[in-house]
Amino acid sequence: MKPWISAFLLLFSVATWAKPADITAFSRADQYTEVKISPDGAHLAIKMPIDGKQVLAILDAKTKETRHIARFSGEKQVGAFDWGNDERLIVQLDYFRGLLERPVTAGEWFAFNLDGKRTRNIFGYRAGGPETGTRIRNGQSIKGYGEIVDLLRDDDDEILISSTPFDQVADASPFLYRLNIYNGRTRKVTRSPVPEATFLIDHQGRARFVSGISEKGVSQIYYRNDEDSDWELLRENAKADLDLRPLAFAGDNEVYVRASADADLTGVYKLNMTNGESQLLFRDKVADPSHFWLSADGRHLYALEVEADYPEYVFIDKARPETQMLKDLLAAFPGKQVRIVSQTQDGSKSVVLAFSDRDPGGFYLYDDKAKALSKLVSRRPWVDPSQSAEMKPIEFTARDGQLIRGFLTLPPGQEVKNLPLVVNPHGGPYQARDWWEYRSETQLLASRGMAVLQVNFRGSPGFGKAFQQAGYRQWGGTIQHDIIDGTRYLIEQGIVDKERICIFGASFGGYSAMQSAILEPDLFACAIGFMGVYDLPLMFEEGDVPDSQYGENYLQRVLGEDMAQLKAFSPVYQVEKLKAPVLLIHGDKDERAPIEHAERLKAALEARKHPVQYVAMDKEGHVFYNEQNRAEIYETLLGFLETHLKL
Repeated sequence: MKPWISAFLLLFSVATWAKPADITAFSRADQYTEVKISPDGAHLAIKMPIDGKQVLAILDAKTKETRHIARFSGEKQVGAFDWGNDERLIVQLDYFRGLLERPVTAGEWFAFNLDGKRTRNIFGYRAGGPETGTRIRNGQSIKGYGEIVDLLRDDDDEILISSTPFDQVADASPFLYRLNIYNGRTRKVTRSPVPEATFLIDHQGRARFVSGISEKGVSQIYYRNDEDSDWELLRENAKADLDLRPLAFAGDNEVYVRASADADLTGVYKLNMTNGESQLLFRDKVADPSHFWLSADGRHLYALEVEADYPEYVFIDKARPETQMLKDLLAAFPGKQVRIVSQTQDGSKSVVLAFSDRDPGGFYLYDDKAKALSKLVSRRPWVDPSQSAEMKPIEFTARDGQLIRGFLTLPPGQEVKNLPLVVNPHGGPYQARDWWEYRSETQLLASRGMAVLQVNFRGSPGFGKAFQQAGYRQWGGTIQHDIIDGTRYLIEQGIVDKERICIFGASFGGYSAMQSAILEPDLFACAIGFMGVYDLPLMFEEGDVPDSQYGENYLQRVLGEDMAQLKAFSPVYQVEKLKAPVLLIHGDKDERAPIEHAERLKAALEARKHPVQYVAMDKEGHVFYNEQNRAEIYETLLGFLETHLKL
């Protein structure tokens, strides 16, 4: 047996091999990241890291014998992937640039048979072979970044792929092609009338909707009756936050959409494109839908999830056979969330991911006809869920009467009284929120005896337009008040020790850690900023956000242009109010929050002789990718917290 096959089978069979309390148990990447089943159900493709790079293992679904392991040479690795048909896989190429730890992609796609034969670069700037239907310049076809739009399950040879030409920065509307997955030939189907586009395909495999953001930052959605019709503007919004998004076609001229219409919360409607009439199918009283369940071909909506705290499931189309299957899966995994991550073409077999706040998740093979469920692999097989900490939803009333939700993770085996606390604001702030889920950093802190508070403060998405917009231009105000009020709520309940509270966050959470400690200097024993932004005026000048008109419009909308307020909300200009010792951690190749933010804050603190510990990590960007770097950072983080929380 070849050594790499032997190593793979060993990894496949090992259940646990790292001590739960060891830092590497939390800093390591998932051992298994994706599992997908072939359309005929005969084979499985499992993505996982070997020797620091992602590879793709192809297994017989019955015997679990390895048919092939696909890997790229040099500094390349397997990225996104899917089954093109029963025998052929399509894989996006990721590669490591010399200046970054994290891999990047140029939208190149390879294809190969499940036994490893007929490997070919089918799409991208280095793809060879003849093409038809594309523009030709100097004898070369114009190619760009490719993204899979639809797998066209009724066609074994072709898929739909969108491509934004690399050489057309000023006119970045993508083309939509039919791509032959054997020889790389393309046929142009259409071009989006708007840049940064997402296509929606109907039941016949035709592109009928496209949504995107114009060069002026206006969010637009277009529709057409068929492939011979012109694109017509259906709706637009200058604030780039359209209240209508198509989800799937319910029929030839009916479509499921998520929309808010005149309501605050988003609902799910069935919209008739012929007469414009709409039927409300569901709207929650607290939260927007967070996940939409589609049939195996991706073209029928049958259920959705709502997650104000614990996930709840709503069945939209009770007649669909998938509805009963989902109910059966939920019954098979009590207390867990489930995701159907891949299905056979007939929907009879599925790869299911089941996970919870204590369990990072495992992949299972479900046979709906036989009603049989079998375990495949765990994402993090060294984690013992029984030893993990529980994450509990909480509610409290902010100082102005607004109800705020969040989560409290408690250290296992300890009395819920006078606990040391780490307040952990999420990033975003408007694109992310906290969920009921397993988080390695949270579990690391809980394993060391610390409670962890996560607050879905105003500005967090998913709780309606008014709640989110209440956080606009309130980075240093209302948002931080919600975080502080949640902290005080736990003190009042006697859950945490008011003398042992630190605040730690990443990205916007790093900003919040500093700003909250500035607003309430006596509340926090320490403040830790990880890849944070600390100088709000600098956000208009540096980083990748102001690189586009959309980004500039976004900053003007959510931050405003009042320079006095921007400086008042910037930790760099308010360091004299800080009392808490500070730890700053940053990647020197961060393009979202350039390291200049951390350097400016460090300089301002040092000028006042304020205690600050500073760590700049080479080659890391806005998310730390290297496992050894994460382990080193976690060591530093724990040491800082243990010192100032007196653990």
